[in-house]
Amino acid sequence: MRKVVVALASMTALVLAAVAVAAGTPGIKFISPKAGSVTGSKVTFTVKLTNFKLDPNAVGKQKKANTGHLHFAMDGGKFDYPKYSGANGKLAVKLGIAGKYSPSVTPSITYSHLPKGKHTLVVFLANNDHSPVGPKATIHFTVR
Repeated sequence: MRKVVVALASMTALVLAAVAVAAGTPGIKFISPKAGSVTGSKVTFTVKLTNFKLDPNAVGKQKKANTGHLHFAMDGGKFDYPKYSGANGKLAVKLGIAGKYSPSVTPSITYSHLPKGKHTLVVFLANNDHSPVGPKATIHFTVR
């Protein structure tokens, strides 16, 4: 009987470990535009997510593993206002975080009216409760 209990416990542990590995570590990377690109003053950025699900209906709710939304920060938040990040900037104002980041529940964001020069956009994975998941991606580009 003891051998059966130990065997079942071992099998359960292996199944749980396999599920954890299958779920994988969340990740994010920019897919467009390419790093170092030269763009106009209006540019749409798109990211690819791995092992992370965007859930617009759960924003502001309890944390759930590998589920949440995105926080985009242009030049440290300098351009995270409605004039620049549109609807995402309006949401930032509503949440009281304008000038810090623009939240998003889609894998893309469009910035407009960016001044000429070099810029840096950082995107962070965020839990439903807005706490950071950990992974982030950074892209550098130039507006001409």
